[in-house]
Amino acid sequence: MYHHSSHPLAAAAATLAAILAMVPTAPTVAASWEIAPHRAVYSLDLAIARGGATVSDVDGRMEFQWGESCDGWTVEQTYDMTLYYQQGGAVTLESRYASWESKDGLHFTFTNRNSTNGVVDEETRGEATLPAAGEAGEAILRLPEEVVYSLPAGTMFPTDHTLRLLDMATGDSGDRFFVTYLFDGTEADETLELSSVIGPRVAPADTGDPLLDRPSWRVDMAYFTASGQTSTPDYEIGVQLLDNGVVTEILIDYGDFSVRADLEEVEPIEGGC
Repeated sequence: MYHHSSHPLAAAAATLAAILAMVPTAPTVAASWEIAPHRAVYSLDLAIARGGATVSDVDGRMEFQWGESCDGWTVEQTYDMTLYYQQGGAVTLESRYASWESKDGLHFTFTNRNSTNGVVDEETRGEATLPAAGEAGEAILRLPEEVVYSLPAGTMFPTDHTLRLLDMATGDSGDRFFVTYLFDGTEADETLELSSVIGPRVAPADTGDPLLDRPSWRVDMAYFTASGQTSTPDYEIGVQLLDNGVVTEILIDYGDFSVRADLEEVEPIEGGC
């Protein structure tokens, strides 16, 4: 499914990191949620292998950490995942992703490094800027070589997009479907078209952990290459999103197989200036 990335999980994992960082960008009205900056660890497993899939099993771990600086929000996310194949053999994939986004949602920087069996096969670094919300912008890829390209009008960066999802989930407008362009740096010179659907509110759990005993929503997202002409998404992600930004369940669907990420541990971290 990832014909624009040499690493099968790179774009989804980095986008997931942004989804997990549900941080408000200074709204003009009081938000109906309270964000909990946190570190979360997930186990990675095969959810389903459909007919014709070459993958027989998946094993791995993903770690996510969100932090705050005085002028922006930071995300650090790593995963190590081994794919086992029907015909024998295995491949271990590693990804290291970090990003910073200004609190006004107009400036974004990113680094991304992917490895296969310990050998680095992709490394990117760059930045992007929007002159104002909703306007066309510009991205500059600094590594592996300097390239400047345009971002279409309506492009959003990850934190700004997830803020919109939280507004929709907790608001009274009744809106549950949202389509936009998203730039997160994982596809290097590509802007993705993202369709998001928010499900009904789920009552809080009773785990005894204040980070987890919160109302939640199922959010399903389909990612399309913006320059493509197909109605079939490149990949799909479903998450169970709590109103404090913690995600407890993740399903990444590649078409012929799906990877499930289950929350194993979560802890609060310090935020603020």
